[in-house]
Amino acid sequence: MSTLARLALAAGVAASALFAAHTIIAQAEQSAPARTEGDDLFRRGLYAEALAWWTDRAGTGDVEAARRLGVEYMDGKRGVIDRDFEKARKYHLQAAMGGERRSMMDLGTIHDNGYGVPENLGEAARWYLWAAKYGHGPAMYNTALMLETGDGGRTDLVESYMWYILGAREGFKMLPETRFDIMKPPPDSAMGALHVKLTPAQRAEAHTRAKAFKPMTGPLPPSENR
Repeated sequence: MSTLARLALAAGVAASALFAAHTIIAQAEQSAPARTEGDDLFRRGLYAEALAWWTDRAGTGDVEAARRLGVEYMDGKRGVIDRDFEKARKYHLQAAMGGERRSMMDLGTIHDNGYGVPENLGEAARWYLWAAKYGHGPAMYNTALMLETGDGGRTDLVESYMWYILGAREGFKMLPETRFDIMKPPPDSAMGALHVKLTPAQRAEAHTRAKAFKPMTGPLPPSENR
């Protein structure tokens, strides 16, 4: 992870271990999937039964069940399940391939921080970008940061500014960028610091791209299953 803090969402690991410079708490998803039998079992304290139910469902290709297993193995709640980053990555990858943007974000976090795998900022950037393309606000912010700093192996300030704009428009309310006019961001914000580096033409191009953006839906291409 770079000296600029990036966001980790639903990883279940202490924030102090995730953020290198300063902490920004990621907001929860605005909508939640319908509650399943596994959720009901878990709520009643029948953890082993809930995990077995999700495992069985994930085996049939259930994206949300795979997502939940990824969260639980990543979290490693005491008395429920042992933390296992290898399994967390396995199930998050399954869910991400099915189009689950939160799992794409969590895969970025795994590679960004080296949880169970060697730290790989290129892989982190790849997964943050996919989550951003699917409309995930915090991932848009992480993608903006990585494109600005070049941490992921590529620098593109116009595209970075576009993702800052989109992250704010997605309503990621923990970001200061959502509390002011994004056309005139203050210089002490991440977006504002980049704003002053760009020409008016570059800023206009970023806003044009942001206006044309439409989030992706559906499964990821099979080539991303790695």
